[in-house]
Amino acid sequence: MPASGKSILTAGPGMLYGQRVMPWAYTEEELRKSITAVFAEQVGVVIWDNLAEGTVIDSANLALLVTAGVWSDRQLGSSRNLASVNDRLWMATGNNLQVGGDMASRTVRVHLDPNMPRPEQRDQSQFGIPHLDQWITQPANQLTVMRHLLVLVLDWTRNGAPKATGVSMWQFTPWAQALGGFLAHHNIPGFLANAEAVRGVDEDETRWRGFLACWHDRHGGKQMTSAELRRDAEPVHLGSDVHDPWDGQFITTPSGKLPNPLQLGRLLTGQAGRWRGDHVLRAGKSDRGDRNVFWVDHHNQ
Repeated sequence: MPASGKSILTAGPGMLYGQRVMPWAYTEEELRKSITAVFAEQVGVVIWDNLAEGTVIDSANLALLVTAGVWSDRQLGSSRNLASVNDRLWMATGNNLQVGGDMASRTVRVHLDPNMPRPEQRDQSQFGIPHLDQWITQPANQLTVMRHLLVLVLDWTRNGAPKATGVSMWQFTPWAQALGGFLAHHNIPGFLANAEAVRGVDEDETRWRGFLACWHDRHGGKQMTSAELRRDAEPVHLGSDVHDPWDGQFITTPSGKLPNPLQLGRLLTGQAGRWRGDHVLRAGKSDRGDRNVFWVDHHNQ
């Protein structure tokens, strides 16, 4: 929601460790260039601020960035390759942002909801630190925050640095267990409690879940070629009305169009064996072995 405090929240770490605030790049090429440029600066926090409402964060470059220990790219304006240790904190702010592709499992979502129509008119005197965005800019206040953070860390380590149990976040699991343990030690609950909600705003996951569920509802576990499946998606003309038999759930290309059989076959092959909710797409060969066939299995809990 506008004026909920997103920029103030993300600026907190940036004020302590140095930050670079920049606009979101909406093409892969420009995003790659902006990432490479940041590594030439001595900042610990990078913030893409105020993305357009509803932006879907689904980038191959960003997915690589958040998992790579070293970022390698050609230096801007030069033919020389640049390799930089990826030791930054990367954040993005916006209203109703979504994630796609592999970004959901690599994202920690923080949701701010003032629960009021005009949050910019809130009485600042009621806050623990009124006008935090101005307060944190003072060097003396930054030192105060840093001191308190160090005290919290020392208290955690003095007690054995307990880690959170039952926390899983793919390759980030050690980090998540440590941070979750740190927060729990200081009685701050809720870390990663919204993981299911993050999957809920994963546009890619939502599209494929709907597609596989509708496919299974229509055909069960029947094996089909991509051409047969594509024909099944053709609109049905009933007089002057046009009926979509899939009710908008058939998978589409990035441009939003129905794929041709060849495109569909490639899409399905890339998704084979990947669970989407309670459904999984399977791939194999026809009985004669001359055609690729696909079907959907459903896990009954």
